[in-house]
Amino acid sequence: MKKALLLAAVGTLTLSACTLVGNPLKKDVTGQLKGFDKDQKLRLAIVGYNNGQYTADASESQLVDKYLTGGFALDLPTNVPYGSYRVVVFRDVNSNGRYDLGDQIVSKSNGKLLLYTNMRDAILKGTVKGWNLYDTNTGKLQINLLNNYDLEIQ
Repeated sequence: MKKALLLAAVGTLTLSACTLVGNPLKKDVTGQLKGFDKDQKLRLAIVGYNNGQYTADASESQLVDKYLTGGFALDLPTNVPYGSYRVVVFRDVNSNGRYDLGDQIVSKSNGKLLLYTNMRDAILKGTVKGWNLYDTNTGKLQINLLNNYDLEIQ
Protein backbone atom coordinates (compact mmCIF):
# COMPACT_ATOMS: atom_id res chain seq x y z
CA MET A 1 0.00 0.00 0.00
CA LYS A 2 2.82 2.40 0.87
CA LYS A 3 4.49 1.65 -2.46
CA ALA A 4 1.28 2.43 -4.35
CA LEU A 5 0.89 5.74 -2.52
CA LEU A 6 4.51 6.63 -3.23
CA LEU A 7 4.06 5.80 -6.92
CA ALA A 8 0.92 7.94 -7.11
CA ALA A 9 2.71 10.85 -5.44
CA VAL A 10 5.68 10.59 -7.79
CA GLY A 11 3.37 10.43 -10.83
CA THR A 12 1.46 13.51 -9.69
CA LEU A 13 4.67 15.40 -8.97
CA THR A 14 6.08 14.48 -12.35
CA LEU A 15 3.01 15.75 -14.18
CA SER A 16 2.76 18.94 -12.16
CA ALA A 17 6.44 19.68 -12.70
CA CYS A 18 6.46 18.51 -16.28
CA THR A 19 9.58 20.44 -17.20
CA LEU A 20 11.45 17.72 -15.30
CA VAL A 21 10.81 15.39 -18.24
CA GLY A 22 10.78 17.97 -21.03
CA ASN A 23 12.59 21.13 -21.95
CA PRO A 24 12.53 23.60 -19.01
CA LEU A 25 12.86 26.52 -21.43
CA LYS A 26 9.62 25.67 -23.26
CA LYS A 27 6.09 26.27 -22.06
CA ASP A 28 4.00 23.17 -21.38
CA VAL A 29 0.31 22.41 -21.64
CA THR A 30 -1.19 19.88 -19.23
CA GLY A 31 -4.50 18.15 -18.76
CA GLN A 32 -6.37 14.91 -18.18
CA LEU A 33 -7.19 12.13 -20.66
CA LYS A 34 -10.74 10.87 -20.15
CA GLY A 35 -12.18 7.62 -21.49
CA PHE A 36 -9.07 6.33 -23.28
CA ASP A 37 -8.15 2.65 -23.17
CA LYS A 38 -4.80 2.09 -21.46
CA ASP A 39 -3.62 -0.40 -24.09
CA GLN A 40 -3.65 1.98 -27.07
CA LYS A 41 -0.52 3.50 -28.66
CA LEU A 42 -1.52 7.08 -27.82
CA ARG A 43 0.53 10.19 -28.61
CA LEU A 44 -0.16 13.92 -28.55
CA ALA A 45 0.20 16.45 -31.34
CA ILE A 46 -0.64 20.09 -31.89
CA VAL A 47 -2.51 20.82 -35.09
CA GLY A 48 -3.46 24.09 -36.76
CA TYR A 49 -4.01 25.87 -40.05
CA ASN A 50 -2.45 29.34 -40.14
CA ASN A 51 -1.56 31.65 -43.04
CA GLY A 52 -2.32 28.91 -45.56
CA GLN A 53 -0.03 26.41 -43.85
CA TYR A 54 -1.22 23.21 -42.13
CA THR A 55 0.87 22.22 -39.12
CA ALA A 56 0.85 18.93 -37.23
CA ASP A 57 3.68 18.55 -34.72
CA ALA A 58 4.15 15.57 -32.41
CA SER A 59 7.92 15.87 -32.04
CA GLU A 60 8.05 17.68 -28.71
CA SER A 61 8.67 16.01 -25.36
CA GLN A 62 5.49 14.57 -23.90
CA LEU A 63 4.39 12.53 -20.96
CA VAL A 64 1.20 10.49 -21.19
CA ASP A 65 0.35 8.75 -17.91
CA LYS A 66 -2.52 6.41 -18.69
CA TYR A 67 -2.13 4.36 -15.51
CA LEU A 68 -1.75 6.50 -12.35
CA THR A 69 -3.07 10.00 -12.92
CA GLY A 70 -4.65 9.77 -16.39
CA GLY A 71 -2.91 13.02 -17.27
CA PHE A 72 -0.51 14.41 -19.82
CA ALA A 73 2.12 17.10 -20.23
CA LEU A 74 3.31 18.38 -23.61
CA ASP A 75 6.16 20.77 -24.40
CA LEU A 76 4.98 23.36 -26.92
CA PRO A 77 7.15 23.96 -29.99
CA THR A 78 8.64 27.31 -30.93
CA ASN A 79 9.30 26.48 -34.58
CA VAL A 80 5.69 26.66 -35.84
CA PRO A 81 3.90 29.59 -37.54
CA TYR A 82 2.15 32.10 -35.28
CA GLY A 83 -1.56 31.34 -34.99
CA SER A 84 -4.11 29.09 -33.29
CA TYR A 85 -3.69 25.40 -32.52
CA ARG A 86 -5.32 22.60 -30.59
CA VAL A 87 -3.92 19.51 -28.91
CA VAL A 88 -5.14 16.17 -30.22
CA VAL A 89 -4.69 12.60 -29.06
CA PHE A 90 -3.89 10.23 -31.90
CA ARG A 91 -3.30 6.52 -32.25
CA ASP A 92 0.26 6.09 -33.53
CA VAL A 93 -0.43 3.18 -35.89
CA ASN A 94 3.14 2.74 -37.15
CA SER A 95 4.80 3.64 -33.80
CA ASN A 96 7.08 6.26 -35.34
CA GLY A 97 6.22 8.98 -32.78
CA ARG A 98 4.86 11.38 -35.44
CA TYR A 99 1.36 12.30 -36.53
CA ASP A 100 1.19 11.26 -40.17
CA LEU A 101 -0.97 9.59 -42.81
CA GLY A 102 -2.79 6.61 -41.38
CA ASP A 103 -2.80 7.85 -37.78
CA GLN A 104 -6.28 8.42 -36.37
CA ILE A 105 -7.29 11.32 -34.11
CA VAL A 106 -9.22 9.76 -31.22
CA SER A 107 -9.99 12.87 -29.13
CA LYS A 108 -12.82 15.33 -29.60
CA SER A 109 -12.40 19.09 -29.56
CA ASN A 110 -12.68 20.62 -26.10
CA GLY A 111 -13.27 24.20 -27.27
CA LYS A 112 -9.84 25.36 -26.14
CA LEU A 113 -7.24 26.93 -28.41
CA LEU A 114 -3.53 27.39 -27.98
CA LEU A 115 -2.58 30.78 -29.40
CA TYR A 116 1.06 31.27 -30.44
CA THR A 117 1.76 34.98 -30.86
CA ASN A 118 4.73 37.14 -31.76
CA MET A 119 3.65 40.11 -29.63
CA ARG A 120 1.23 41.25 -26.94
CA ASP A 121 -2.46 41.46 -27.99
CA ALA A 122 -1.60 40.02 -31.45
CA ILE A 123 -4.45 37.54 -31.91
CA LEU A 124 -6.67 38.39 -28.96
CA LYS A 125 -6.66 41.21 -26.42
CA GLY A 126 -4.73 40.09 -23.36
CA THR A 127 -2.42 37.60 -25.07
CA VAL A 128 1.32 37.78 -24.44
CA LYS A 129 4.21 36.91 -26.74
CA GLY A 130 4.54 33.12 -26.95
CA TRP A 131 1.95 30.52 -26.00
CA ASN A 132 -1.48 31.37 -24.51
CA LEU A 133 -4.53 29.21 -23.79
CA TYR A 134 -7.98 30.52 -24.75
CA ASP A 135 -11.21 28.76 -23.77
CA THR A 136 -13.85 29.53 -26.42
CA ASN A 137 -16.58 28.20 -24.11
CA THR A 138 -15.93 30.63 -21.25
CA GLY A 139 -13.85 33.39 -22.86
CA LYS A 140 -11.09 32.86 -20.28
CA LEU A 141 -7.47 33.39 -21.26
CA GLN A 142 -4.50 31.74 -19.54
CA ILE A 143 -1.07 33.24 -20.21
CA ASN A 144 1.21 31.74 -17.54
CA LEU A 145 0.08 28.27 -16.53
CA LEU A 146 -1.51 26.41 -19.45
CA ASN A 147 -3.41 23.70 -17.61
CA ASN A 148 -6.82 21.99 -17.51
CA TYR A 149 -6.59 21.19 -21.22
CA ASP A 150 -8.61 18.01 -20.67
CA LEU A 151 -9.22 15.71 -23.63
CA GLU A 152 -11.98 13.12 -24.05
CA ILE A 153 -12.31 10.19 -26.40
CA GLN A 154 -14.55 10.68 -29.46
